[in-house]
Amino acid sequence: MYSRFQILTIFLLLALSSWLLTSCRKDEVVYPTIGTHVTDEVREGGLYVLCEGNMGSNKARLDYMNLHSGDYYANWYGEQNPTQLKELGDVGNDIQQYGSRLYAVINCSHKVEVMDMQARHIGQIDIPNCRYMAFKGDKLYVSAYVGSIADPDLLGSVYEIDTASLQITREVKVGHQPDELCVRGDKLYVCNSGGYLTNRYDSTVSVIDISTFEEIEKIHVGLNPTRIRADERGYLWVCCQGNYNDIQPEVVVIDGPHIQTPCANISIQGSTAYILDNTNKRLRAFSTIDYTEQPQPIDISSYENPYGLLATNEALYITDAKNYVSSGVLHCYDYAGIEHWSTYTGDIPGHLCRVTAEYDIHGGGDIPEPPAKTPYITHVYEYLPALGQFVNVLPEYAEGDDAESMCRKCEQAIANNAGGMVTLGGWGGYITFGFDHAIVNLDGRDIQILGNAFYMTGSTEYGSSEPGIVLVSRDDNRNGKPDDTWYELKGCLYDDPTTDHAFSRTYTREGDTLQNPFHKQPYYPQWLTADAYTLQGTRLAPQTQVISGQNVQRILEYGYVDNKPNTDVEGTSFDISWAVDADGNPVSLPTIDFVRVYNASDEILGMTGELSTEVAGAIDLHVQ
Repeated sequence: MYSRFQILTIFLLLALSSWLLTSCRKDEVVYPTIGTHVTDEVREGGLYVLCEGNMGSNKARLDYMNLHSGDYYANWYGEQNPTQLKELGDVGNDIQQYGSRLYAVINCSHKVEVMDMQARHIGQIDIPNCRYMAFKGDKLYVSAYVGSIADPDLLGSVYEIDTASLQITREVKVGHQPDELCVRGDKLYVCNSGGYLTNRYDSTVSVIDISTFEEIEKIHVGLNPTRIRADERGYLWVCCQGNYNDIQPEVVVIDGPHIQTPCANISIQGSTAYILDNTNKRLRAFSTIDYTEQPQPIDISSYENPYGLLATNEALYITDAKNYVSSGVLHCYDYAGIEHWSTYTGDIPGHLCRVTAEYDIHGGGDIPEPPAKTPYITHVYEYLPALGQFVNVLPEYAEGDDAESMCRKCEQAIANNAGGMVTLGGWGGYITFGFDHAIVNLDGRDIQILGNAFYMTGSTEYGSSEPGIVLVSRDDNRNGKPDDTWYELKGCLYDDPTTDHAFSRTYTREGDTLQNPFHKQPYYPQWLTADAYTLQGTRLAPQTQVISGQNVQRILEYGYVDNKPNTDVEGTSFDISWAVDADGNPVSLPTIDFVRVYNASDEILGMTGELSTEVAGAIDLHVQ
């Protein structure tokens, strides 16, 4: 007999979109990715269901329940984003709507996925071991574990992210393995679970002053706090899991009582706190006014594993994770305890997000929209050419220019697909530039860098090649400046025995004697106040040969700027995965923020002058 997965695979391959197939496991219905009608009830808006998926299986899934039509859409994210090679990622941990955007924490993929209200990919924020989110104003706050089970004593972090640029702006250390967090007034409250500490769990809630972004207090609650909610009066309800042995779980209301109950999930609606007790398979309700337990008519005793919970003004949504390895179930109840409908979901449906109108929101404040990304260079941070015949010409120096104004002139030439060109002069001259976003390291080539190389007539083996080496860097200290560690993108001559990786040269104003009859301006950068500067890096062996009376260069296989014509997209493109450290060891860079190109050639060819890398622009190949 076919398994459920095999049946679904066959179904998709045959594209029998109008059929419903039944698996061999009990009475489970396997739904296709088109909408399946669940109920005739009509409500406004919809409900997103983030299914965690099993760790390591890359099966996080986002489903959508259209409450207006009564249709449930399985794997909605996958259908909306067919070009996302790994779909949503590994382990969905949190989903929230803020402004007109959806944000989803994908824990083991180390990212926050940012989407529009149709769940179409806008961008991502890379945060290792990210856990949960909270929002205030134009900022997103994300908790993140640090370390591992093997190294549990490192303190966790909370990151602040600008919702317009999607860039990390600040970081603060909190307790061990921070989980859920919430905003109350001008403070941020963070549960420190100590989840990696096993026999010595944390028992605190960190209080962060949002203005200074400093931890100002630790509040002691119960052992192993994981979830936190603010009620309508501003009191904080914290779910503490105990030690899974002799210290029992409880819900601690800060400045209020301790309620002895297991708490897998908590949701507060009006003056009632709903607590999901998955140990005893029951839903409990407590008044947020006097903390007394209220009658609760919803019976979940038949659930296999109660898991997700969301209380809204019109319904209670509860999920059953079943056996944690296959489809879960989403149930909808009214507050009288009547079940209105249920439907199968992806694996481990853990996180629910009610949206206020179908694919849109009304209200929510003036939250800045993330700007549309441009695939082109937007900023030049540094420009320091070596002595060369086009220095002070490409771009043109004018009296009074300094390093900053020359960078702006470089931007005018090559940023935003301007079509101009910048010379790097002789060996070692460089330019550093960036984009309006981090470049993501995806499969294949990530960035194309343009020059002015060309092939000689009738040959793709020789031509005009003035190879420049590419360095990349992440803004690890988050100061917006290219002052972190640089990594070289390993080209085809990196391991060649003729390549010198420890070359340096000092250029002086006095040594500016290279003028040829065609270019008589000073070759020393005239905006420099110093009379000498030293450049260091890698120097490639000469590649020039004389063919048919012409000086031509051997075209290198890959990995260098201004080496192949711009029409050869692959030949002028670079893969971030080529990055190596100063010792030549491969490094893993999920994203980069800065790119530096420097001239690796050290040849002067008589009347035609030096070989000088030129840069004519750059393109992020993943941005349309």
